[in-house]
Formats: sequence, structure tokens, C-alpha cells
Amino acid sequence: MKVTDTIRRAGRSLRNAKARTLLTSLAIGVGAFTIILSLAAGAGGRQYAQDIVASNTNVLELYVQPKQDDQSDSSKPKEYSEDPSISYGGGFSLKLLQQSDIDKIEKIDGVEDITPVYNVSAKYVTREGQKKYQASIESFTSTLKQEYVAGNGDTMGANDVVIPEAFREVLGFVDNSAAIGQNVTVAVDGATLGAPDKVVTLKVVGVVGESALASIGGSAGLQLNKDIVKELYQYSQAGTPNENAYTGATVTAISESKVQDIKTAINSQGYEAQTAEDLMGFIFQFINVLQGILIGFGALAVLTSIFGIINTQYISVLERTQQIGLMKALGMRRRDVGRLFKFEAAWIGFLGGALGSGLAFIAGTAANPWIRDTLNLGDDTNLLIFEPWSFVAVIVGLMLVSIGAGILPARKAARLDPIEALRTE
Repeated sequence: MKVTDTIRRAGRSLRNAKARTLLTSLAIGVGAFTIILSLAAGAGGRQYAQDIVASNTNVLELYVQPKQDDQSDSSKPKEYSEDPSISYGGGFSLKLLQQSDIDKIEKIDGVEDITPVYNVSAKYVTREGQKKYQASIESFTSTLKQEYVAGNGDTMGANDVVIPEAFREVLGFVDNSAAIGQNVTVAVDGATLGAPDKVVTLKVVGVVGESALASIGGSAGLQLNKDIVKELYQYSQAGTPNENAYTGATVTAISESKVQDIKTAINSQGYEAQTAEDLMGFIFQFINVLQGILIGFGALAVLTSIFGIINTQYISVLERTQQIGLMKALGMRRRDVGRLFKFEAAWIGFLGGALGSGLAFIAGTAANPWIRDTLNLGDDTNLLIFEPWSFVAVIVGLMLVSIGAGILPARKAARLDPIEALRTE
């Protein structure tokens, strides 16, 4: 008997038991639905994370910090060190880079530039006639892809500033464009007791909207010229043990091909360096773990449906015992009988996979706009991305699983004695 004839016959047999076939297919479709949505969420999450990292990092940059001591056991006394550090209580401390470390790293082959991380917070930011607000300060980086809602930082001068849209609102500017060219005042505390505040007047040259990084807890501070940030940081640390000490530094390579070599050289000198690729790897690992958990639930649903397929096929064998006996009496081989029931199981797997995948696609496509609105994402951002290969892989995989589930019933049908089968009422 030809394979194509067997496939068509298997389809006709299932049509004769439509309700049972549909219910069994829906059971396996639940697993397909969950797995397809999990794969779509994983693809969308990775794409979203990649976009965030790409827009907030530079592939030529590495973040460097001192190698920290093992502080997993807080009960053990820590050895005293003269090196500058920040203590957070509970026995935990963070080592800082010194200027000598900066100079050492700068000499590594392939390093174009190194910029210390200046952790400085404004005591307040304000403008004439407005209230004072707390704010974080960061160095302006031209390599970051920011969404400007007014102006830009292309011509960032020594006394210019880029502000977030949230500060534009609280500082009383009518709209984003009205803030451009206006002055704001930033004050920083002195490090020593009685030291006066250092106050600088800055001109607004750009207003940025809320970035994806800020929406998940990232930075949304005032962006100043690097030299001004350095000046403010040094003023805030002058006279303290941590003067000219930094939590980390950003190293820029002369070319992308040099990044890994620089990372290796930095690590070999007792520091810890991370590239943009390292950051993405950590985020992707987190996404993959969550995706694996969701796929596990889908696999559990598929496992449950296997027993439904086995039960359906056994019932089908019992109901068609005489028919099987007649087919064998007319010359149908045992192998063809077994193949017939395996193909019936494959049809069930195909229907379940197609139904589940189709419903997942419809549900995901409908949910994407709601997700965007709820999380305040961009208009072109989808957190559920459906890839064609996932539909093919899931449907084919479920067909194979169904065939495996149908082996025992198929074997039972193939082994039926035609004489005994024909006598069955």
C-alpha cells in the first residue's frame, strides 16, 4: 500500500470521529500554544534587550573596575587596607580605582582613551523662580543613541547640559522647545564641613525623552560636559580619602578588533573588564532561563496530552477491530496496519500543533499593542516576536511526539489475528 494512500486513509478515519479527534488535538494544542508564545517572548525579549544595550553602550568601550575581594562570608574579619574604598555597612566594601590605576590601564596597547566614572550627585538643580530638585549627574557621551524631543547634544560645549523631559516639566518650561537656550543652576556639596556649595550655570542644549534603559530602572540624570563633571566630582571629594579615586572607568579601544585583547590585558593586570557583549550575555542568560521555565510548562502540557493520544488510539483500535481484520484478510500487511495508526497519530499532532500555533500567533499579535501601551514602549517595539522556524519546529516536533505516543496502539493493531478480529462483535 502506498504511503500517500495510507496518509489519506488515516485522514478519512479521523474525520469519522471528528469530536474525539478535535478534543485530542486541542489537548496537544495547549502545549503548542504555550511553547510558541514562550519562543516569541524569548525572541522579543532578546531583541528588546539588544536594542537597549546597543543604544546605551558602545561596542568599542569596556567598563573596568578593581577586582573585588570575596565578601561572601561576612562573619570573617576583613584585612585592613590603605587603598580607597566605599563601605556600605555589614562588612561590605567596594574597592576604588586610583589615578595610578588609570595611568597603568591607559598604557595598554590598543587603548585610545580612558575616562573615570565620576559618581557625583547634584545637591539641587533649579532655575530662577522655580523650586530646587535633587538630580544625578553624568558625563555626556556622544556615542549613545538618545531620543531627543528638542535640541541635541551635537555641539555640547563646556557649559552646556542635556536634561530629561521630566526635569523640563518640573523646572517650569512651557514645552520642550522652550527649554532650549535657557539657563539652569546646578549646585554640588563640598566634601569638607563648612565648605560652600559649588554652583555652576549651564545652558540647556537638548531635552531627551524617557529611554528604554530609564524605564527599567536605568539612569535619567543631567548630562554635562565631561570636564565639568570631573570638576564637580573633584570638588565633592576634595580633602577626603577618596579624592582622585573612582568606582570604575570606561576604556575606549582604537578598533573593535582590539576590544577582546584589551579585556584580556586588563584582566591579567588584576582588574575586571566587561564589554557590551558581556552585558548582553548576562541579560540573554536571564531571558533564556525565563523562557526555559515557560517552555517547561508547555512541555508538561504536551506530556499530559500524550496519554490522551494513546487513549484515543486504543479506543480507535477497539472500535475498528473488525475493519482491521477485514483489511488484513484482504492482504494488507502488518507493517501497513501499524503505519496507518501511526499516521493517524501524526495527523492529531499536526492538527494540535497547527491549532495551538495559530491561536498563539493571533493572541500574541493582538497582545503586542496592549503590552506596548502598558510598558510605555516605542511604537515599533514588540515584546512578542514570532519567527517562522518556531512554527515549523513546534508542529514537526509535536507530530513526532504523537507518532511516538501512537506506537503501542499501532503495534496492537498490527498484531491482531484477522480471523479473531473478524469474529469480534
